[in-house]
Amino acid sequence: MESYNFSQDLFDTYQSLSDWMKLAWLVVPPAFLLGLLALVMRYRLASKRGAKAVRGTLAYTILPDENGGLRIYAHDGGSGLAVPTSQPTMLPLPDAAPAALAKPQSRRT
Repeated sequence: MESYNFSQDLFDTYQSLSDWMKLAWLVVPPAFLLGLLALVMRYRLASKRGAKAVRGTLAYTILPDENGGLRIYAHDGGSGLAVPTSQPTMLPLPDAAPAALAKPQSRRT
């Protein structure tokens, strides 16, 4: 029994293909690798841009109060804990009923 040679079988199959299929075998793998490289590089650039925009510290948090107002908490820069400001500002909550929008006037020309 003869020993099987994969590379010889592969080259024989390639040689028997049509010219268009030979061209596809030569063009598709490099095009795939270049496309994959472009996709990875675009992802890396976008992730670096996104990381720069996220950096920062939280300055204030606004939470509803049990009396129907809003309480502002200032955050300590290093610890990140919410500490009430020395003079907490109470803001009234907006009305729960939605405001009706005025209908736009039609213009006749």
